[in-house]
Amino acid sequence: MKRCPECRRDYYDDTLLYCLDDGTALVQGTVSGAHLTDEPATAILSGDRGSGDDLTAVLDAGGTTARSGPVTLRLPSFFSWERLPWLLAGLLLLTLVGVTIRLYTRHQPAADSEPVRAAFNIQPPGRTTGAGQIAISPDGRNIAALATFEGKNMIWLRPIDSIDGRAVSGTEGVAGFPFWSPDSRSMAFQAGGKLKRLDLADGTVRELADLPSDIRGFDGTWNRDGKIVYFMGGSGLLQIPAAGGKPAPLNGYEPRPDGIDRWPKFLPDGKHFLFLSTNSEQSKSEVYVGSTESPERKLLFEADSNAVYSPSSDGRSGHILFARGEALLAQKFDPDSQQLTGEPFRVAERIRRNFNSRGFFSVSNNGNLIYDANSGVEEARQFTWYDRKGTAVGTIGQAAPLLNLELSPDERSLAVARRPLGITTSELVLLDTVRGATSRLGTTPGDLPQPVWSPDSKYVVWNDFSEGKFRLVRRLASGVGDAEVLLESPIRVFPTSWSPDGRFILYSAADNVSKRDIWVLPLDGDRRPYLFYKSPQEDWDAFFSPNGKFIVYTSDESGKNEVFVQTFPASAERWPVSNNGGMSPRWVKNGNEIIYAQLDGKLMSVAVKTDDKFEAGVPQPLFDVTLARAPRGDDYAVSNDGQRFLFISRGTESVALPITVVLNWSAGLDK
Repeated sequence: MKRCPECRRDYYDDTLLYCLDDGTALVQGTVSGAHLTDEPATAILSGDRGSGDDLTAVLDAGGTTARSGPVTLRLPSFFSWERLPWLLAGLLLLTLVGVTIRLYTRHQPAADSEPVRAAFNIQPPGRTTGAGQIAISPDGRNIAALATFEGKNMIWLRPIDSIDGRAVSGTEGVAGFPFWSPDSRSMAFQAGGKLKRLDLADGTVRELADLPSDIRGFDGTWNRDGKIVYFMGGSGLLQIPAAGGKPAPLNGYEPRPDGIDRWPKFLPDGKHFLFLSTNSEQSKSEVYVGSTESPERKLLFEADSNAVYSPSSDGRSGHILFARGEALLAQKFDPDSQQLTGEPFRVAERIRRNFNSRGFFSVSNNGNLIYDANSGVEEARQFTWYDRKGTAVGTIGQAAPLLNLELSPDERSLAVARRPLGITTSELVLLDTVRGATSRLGTTPGDLPQPVWSPDSKYVVWNDFSEGKFRLVRRLASGVGDAEVLLESPIRVFPTSWSPDGRFILYSAADNVSKRDIWVLPLDGDRRPYLFYKSPQEDWDAFFSPNGKFIVYTSDESGKNEVFVQTFPASAERWPVSNNGGMSPRWVKNGNEIIYAQLDGKLMSVAVKTDDKFEAGVPQPLFDVTLARAPRGDDYAVSNDGQRFLFISRGTESVALPITVVLNWSAGLDK
């Protein structure tokens, strides 16, 4: 019930906003105080209404609740029964005039019908990891962004015409870029190793498929026929019904050893799509047009990011948006003929993109563009120590484009991979943890170098792709002498751990087609590598125990990532360590504790025994990795005493980065 604070008339119709007598704004419930009089309240009923004597209502003089029994309806003063026919006639006349005007103007060119371009910034709330992936709905009405609430990554949703947004329940642990259904009523996202669907009408979240563990990005696209095309790292392009089902590779876009296909976005016909193809050396990325009905692909141009299509308001040729360097560009494109016209032009001087060649921009079907102009955030990364509660307790060195790390056993040096945006060659440098001085150990194209220290802190081994060959190389940490090739492989290899006695190196081996497996490289004798563990699924991140008797590793053979321990040399014995998903395990130097990252983002601790037979306790949470603002929650180091954890933290301290919104971004371009 609503009431007018001036005349005290009550209205049962909660859809009314103003009093029908005096136009005063209605308030919910009753009003007491100075406006209280003895005049009977008037009831305006909503819902089904009778006629004549059957339509009655009575309110107590000061009451707010309708009684049962016979009631009488009193109409507002201007709305008497005598005037009713005239009011109805006037209403009909106004309706006819309105319809006439609308029919007339529909067929007349409007002089001022050109959309107006407008831009403003919005600020997602809360502390974030710095990831901040964004997506605007196809109808241009809602903006989704990743933000952190009480230590949990969630989707933050804000209507474009509102000053307020909300965290969406059920999206805890979200990562990567969410994407919208074509009707703007649902979203798909990844969390906890699953592809999930969120229906906004009722808040229902459903699991659609398992996802592999791969840090090379996640995104997808959804057409009007209910088909989702998505990828996870080097999975190739996969397709699945939006209602759920079994995912299947998209014909012609399966994983391949010479490159990776990512970032698909459907064109208006729902059959063709734009995607980015990057070679295995990561030295060249090209935008193509692909199809769900044919393996054929059409090259459009080279780019430094993904590409999206923005339709024009007249339904004719629109534009493709993409990044080159730090700028966001656009070029005219006809989706029917798949032809480009004209030259690319700048839309924004600065655009953020990550090391997986994903630009932080999104556009709706009606021309509303959102983007993140904070292009320097990916390079402002800092080595930061955190205690067991997740509190920052110190930093090492200066901010730089840091990508991965390995702490030496004596804790005096860090082996660091870094690569500025736009540079295709990575460099491996050593950082003095006390003085902050750096020295370069090597460079390599292609995959990031993943360093591993020898147990005496004198040597570093890393993966290399020089001369077009996948190799493991070793060099003195002092930089004296050349790098020694330990292994050449026809497929990608990544070292993970060096045995305490210095005799063995564990490494993962895989190309974009096969699953990762765990191998052992002996450093004496003929150095012939041999397979340590292979399951039908992914097995990786293997580390020797401090006493060299066990190996801890990650496997998703159970359907999701979990942490296991096996003996070394291998035997039939194996023990689970995690109990609710886990990855990226690390031994504490005393051998009595294993640290790992749970799939919901928590850093976990497990007490273990490794003397004669392995025993594991119940996992205990330490803190949420989002507190570390880490671009990769699976890349960290543990201090020798187990009391501190070193992460690569993004430089955003307390708030999320602003998002730029441009309404009708292409308005006036054709003039």
